[in-house]
Amino acid sequence: SASYASDSEPEDETSHVTLPQSLNKNNKKSTTSALKLVELGPRLRLKLYKVERGLSNGDVMYHAFVKKTAEEAAELKKRKESENTLKKRRREEQEANVAKKMAVKEEKREGKRRRKEEREKEMMDSLRGVGDAVANGDDDDDKEEDESSGTEEQSESEEEDSDDDNEEEEE
Repeated sequence: SASYASDSEPEDETSHVTLPQSLNKNNKKSTTSALKLVELGPRLRLKLYKVERGLSNGDVMYHAFVKKTAEEAAELKKRKESENTLKKRRREEQEANVAKKMAVKEEKREGKRRRKEEREKEMMDSLRGVGDAVANGDDDDDKEEDESSGTEEQSESEEEDSDDDNEEEEE
């Protein structure tokens, strides 16, 4: 029927197709069939409400409901510029803080690495020193005994001094 015909789809030969396979007894392979498109709803009517520079962050170039004077637009533009400069300054400050933090972290890591190398070097030197002493026939045990006997003698003399002090206090 003519009431279902679409205004945007005139009847011509492009609305006819050749079937690649049989679908039912009326639609057999290699026959031509007519296609009709039917609109299922109202057409959309669009109206422009707002035009904005950028994507959700620029200034409004046109608005259907809000009208601004030239002074208001200039004030708004000035405020946006100051917000952008503040945002840029904060971003630069944050980047500087992050860089400083990374430098401190790297310096700390370098210090740990140096201390570890020093400990390893000291350990290797002490091991080499023991190895050299054994190779030369020196014995570290004699040195340790001398050192320990000296500390025993010191502690004995300190005890005697403290005993003398205790006796004087009693009198």
